[in-house]
Amino acid sequence: MTEPGREDQLTWYEIWLPRIAVATLLLLLVGFGGSWVFTSISDFLITLLIAFFLAFAMLPAVDWLSRRGWRRGAATGIVMLGGATIAGVFVFAIGNVFVGQLVNLITAVPDMVDTLTKWANDTFDVQIDLEELGIETSDIAGNLASIGGSVIGGALGFTTTIIGFVFRMLTVSLFLFYILADFPRLRATMLRLLPPDKQAHAETIVSVTVDKVGGWVYSRGVLAGFSAAFHFVVFLLIGLPYPLALSLWVGVVSQFIPTVGTYIAGVVPVAIALVSGDPVDALWVLIAITGYQQVENYLISPKVTANTMELHPAVAFGSAIVGASLLGGLGAVLALPVAATITSLAQTYVIHHDLIESETFESPEQYEARMREKEAQKAAERGVTRRRLSRLFGRHAGDQA
Repeated sequence: MTEPGREDQLTWYEIWLPRIAVATLLLLLVGFGGSWVFTSISDFLITLLIAFFLAFAMLPAVDWLSRRGWRRGAATGIVMLGGATIAGVFVFAIGNVFVGQLVNLITAVPDMVDTLTKWANDTFDVQIDLEELGIETSDIAGNLASIGGSVIGGALGFTTTIIGFVFRMLTVSLFLFYILADFPRLRATMLRLLPPDKQAHAETIVSVTVDKVGGWVYSRGVLAGFSAAFHFVVFLLIGLPYPLALSLWVGVVSQFIPTVGTYIAGVVPVAIALVSGDPVDALWVLIAITGYQQVENYLISPKVTANTMELHPAVAFGSAIVGASLLGGLGAVLALPVAATITSLAQTYVIHHDLIESETFESPEQYEARMREKEAQKAAERGVTRRRLSRLFGRHAGDQA
């Protein structure tokens, strides 16, 4: 205890040093404690995030059924069952392709290498000799077989991973059902925590989030359906194995994985065409996927996503990179609807001012007006050229007559 009258004689560091030490100790305890708690429950938080994302995606369908007289619990069950059925069919089809092609790949690698070598020699007029390069097809097959044995040897770890995945999906499904079935009550409970003047803003945020997430999922689903239908017909005409499963793979992966999804989707059917032993089929598959992507980008996607994802391509690309850095593949998938939601909220609440006129830069409106004027000039020039050609050919025909 400080003696009476002694406190006035203490220097500044004798007064503040103990306080700083105690405050630093408390900050360290709070920081390390919070980090430990967050690390411990990070899996639970990710599970909850997935559940809310799926809930916002399915909420418009549940509300639509509820407004038509369905009980909310029954509507939730039907929507979740439909989503689970679609996911199950996709996983089963892709798993069947993966297992079948893995076995075929291990056994067909020697023939595939010989076929590719013969095709390259005949097509490009070269002489590739595998024996001179020191490559033995039997060694390739043996190495793949040993890799296959290692994979089989790790079956126990794979089974454990599958069990953990199933447990997480059951946990997500439980949260998802209660969020969808009790969403009106959950919404009311959350709004009651806010004063009346803040409730309208919270309701706007929730509505925009549901609209953007749901719109993104449904627009991606429509585009995936178009893509799968087109590629199914193409793969069937080419004679590719597993045409239905591969078309589903291309449709789903190309739409729901941002930025690089098209490339990931295209690798599998091209590789299977190569494994089947016909490089020409692989070339046709590559041409079909690339061509459809261009048609989708310029004709189909703008019409489907016109009212759902008002997001600049650069923002979409950057948000996908940030999401993948934070949460891996899950973050990349969630990044686009999150970015669209933030953009929409910014457009709603941020004050926009009139754009000043500048001689250095032109506004987007001025650019569009200039482009329209140039297009009109080109159209007029084409019209004049057509009239001149018409008069010229008409006069030439009259002279011949």
